[in-house]
Amino acid sequence: MYLCIFLLLFVYQCLASQVQQVPVGPLPQWLALQDDDDPHPKQPGSRVPVPALYHKRYSEQTFIGTHDAVAIRTSENNWSLSGNQYFNVSTQLKAGVRFIQAQGHNDPNGKSEIRMCHFNCALMDGGSLHELLATVKSFLDENPREIVTLMLVNVGPPLEHWARAYYDTGLDIMSYIPAPDKTFGNMKTGDWPTIVEMVETNKRLVSFLDKGADETQVPFLLREFNYMFETSFVIDHSSQFSCEPSRPWYIYGYIPDRLSLVNHFLYASFLGFRYPNASYANTTNGAGFREGELGEHAVRCRSLYERRPNYLLVDFFNEGDVFDVEYGMNAY
Repeated sequence: MYLCIFLLLFVYQCLASQVQQVPVGPLPQWLALQDDDDPHPKQPGSRVPVPALYHKRYSEQTFIGTHDAVAIRTSENNWSLSGNQYFNVSTQLKAGVRFIQAQGHNDPNGKSEIRMCHFNCALMDGGSLHELLATVKSFLDENPREIVTLMLVNVGPPLEHWARAYYDTGLDIMSYIPAPDKTFGNMKTGDWPTIVEMVETNKRLVSFLDKGADETQVPFLLREFNYMFETSFVIDHSSQFSCEPSRPWYIYGYIPDRLSLVNHFLYASFLGFRYPNASYANTTNGAGFREGELGEHAVRCRSLYERRPNYLLVDFFNEGDVFDVEYGMNAY
């Protein structure tokens, strides 16, 4: 048995060595050796809003986000290493997550339906875009004072398929659309509306698309890097969490007056393949000020940006103390 596994691993490593760029993604399912056979995930905590921020701009506060939010590890999939979270999007939103990040792929069967997969649909299919949007719509309908942000990674589907899902679920009507003179990189942090304004106009969903957006055709799908910057996201060691802008490439060396997305999730690796590090999540998502903890990273970024970081993107949001970090950022 072990000899067979060893031989399979050896063959796979030989094949992987022929690829110039090592994939950033989970192990293939047949290599899904668990770092924790029975993880016993903590029950999610809850968000405590800061009332004063209800009258502040959307761009003036910090929100916890879930990385690959639809890629869920469960006992049913044997706690697959392809999963980045333990609880589904409905639970994430009810707990207090307000920034949902997910990848959209073409349907492997050739249908027009966008599939929300992690890295590859054969490894982890988290359902359709319609299903994700329906979950968000239900939450917004039930919570009329809440704002949700979607960060959608486009791995191929055409813009019209993205737009269709919004039209079908009615979220196009609830989506925030910037003024025409604030598109194409002209939107500064001071140009965003307050939460009160977004609630009163019922424009309570902000949606970003990393590639393929065209706001002249679909004005509610905002081109990500016209509005925000991101920190680096390939982190293999707790000492590597950075606050410096990494994307888009043309803003290296300064902090632009845009929204900020701080990537704070740690990878483990096996034979050169990266996968979400669940074993260390309680520390990675900790509210303390030690190296590698979310609290330390958030404070450091706030100091560099001279304003609150807007989105703190994490794996396994229920582990650690992510909502304590969010509250700390917003209360002071």
